[in-house]
Amino acid sequence: MGSLDDPKMVLPEPTISFTIPSIHDDTPLDCRVYYPTPLRDCTLDLSEWRKKGAVIAHPYAPLGGSYDDHVVGIIADELLKEGFVVGTFNFRGAHSSKGRTSWTGKPELDDYVSFAGFFIHYLHLLRPSASRTTSPSTPSVPSVPSSPFDISTDGRTSPQNECARVILGGYSYGSLIVKHIPPTAKILELFHKVEDGTAAAEILLRASNLSAQRNREWENALAARGRQQSNRERRYTNEHSLSVIVGGEETSPEKRRSSRETRRSSERDHSFEFPRGFGSMSLRRKKREHSLCVIESQIPLDSGPSQSTAYLLVSPLLPPLSTFAAPSMVQRFWSKSKDHHENIVLQPTLAVFGDHDFFTSVKKLRPWAEKLNKELGSGFTYEEIGGAGHFWHEHGVEPKLRDALRKWAHDLDDAQVYPDMK
Repeated sequence: MGSLDDPKMVLPEPTISFTIPSIHDDTPLDCRVYYPTPLRDCTLDLSEWRKKGAVIAHPYAPLGGSYDDHVVGIIADELLKEGFVVGTFNFRGAHSSKGRTSWTGKPELDDYVSFAGFFIHYLHLLRPSASRTTSPSTPSVPSVPSSPFDISTDGRTSPQNECARVILGGYSYGSLIVKHIPPTAKILELFHKVEDGTAAAEILLRASNLSAQRNREWENALAARGRQQSNRERRYTNEHSLSVIVGGEETSPEKRRSSRETRRSSERDHSFEFPRGFGSMSLRRKKREHSLCVIESQIPLDSGPSQSTAYLLVSPLLPPLSTFAAPSMVQRFWSKSKDHHENIVLQPTLAVFGDHDFFTSVKKLRPWAEKLNKELGSGFTYEEIGGAGHFWHEHGVEPKLRDALRKWAHDLDDAQVYPDMK
């Protein structure tokens, strides 16, 4: 489920380091975003970049798992080389994220949904190819209650309209969580219209402000290139576009405290349960007479999809260990429903595992993978790596893992992207 004493990380410094609150209970989560070289260094015409990103979740925190895990680094490194923006985060209780690892898996599932919601919105708002025409102004929170919050930087809903490819992935325990996340449309529904001061609103604000900052940097870099600045000025621009650390919160302490007090006063379950309606999670609806501004996502739900999702499972966990690590997942209503089928079966999915994995025997992994691969309309594929264990430390197995990841990511680029949010 995780690895102690992992080798040194293989990734560069993250482009952005920041925190977001979990929609489960406002627990702060450490997050990172990495840019591929073309976006980080402006080494080509930014209009050539195809919008794509990946979220990679780490192994079990009590066994040393965090976003610094070596295998997470391998996965992220290969996807960066393929031009993906990569996001990683620490589940509660991992590294310096607050809170503790749960015994049920419910909070961790909400942690993943929180970061996925941030990442999809952030990716949607990035527009390097539109940098020449964007306004450098930062969006502001509306002052009129119930007015929509435009999280685009110039009032347009989709400046870069191509269908973005998003990979939701994880390694070991992280892959167990990925197997049980709801479809992308249901994740986005949680962020569609939210009240100012709630965790979801804070996540939208952070996605908006961080993307606006990056768009301004691209605009400045392009303007500097057009003016043919001196070598000293170019160095200054590049040095200040590499790594950003963001702390604190986007929302005022008074509003965030109000959100927490409202949540704590509720006697309903705080977990992520769809059947009772999307307002039944930790983001409690206040009484109408005390309601705050409504913040609205600009990713369209009714007017048409804007990205397509693929799934990546590295060293997936199967029962009985998966039941022990996250027993509540067995009861999740979507784990045996059409939603689960629509995720890792009908959408492009890669599972990679070794035949020497002692957490889940290949005698279970192989028939599980073959069954999903043969289902009608399946997009599920798998790679079984000979000699590889759960931690991928064996001699010669890392290059094979990298090859499998590289080939699959390349095939995703070659395939036509079909939106999956309907």
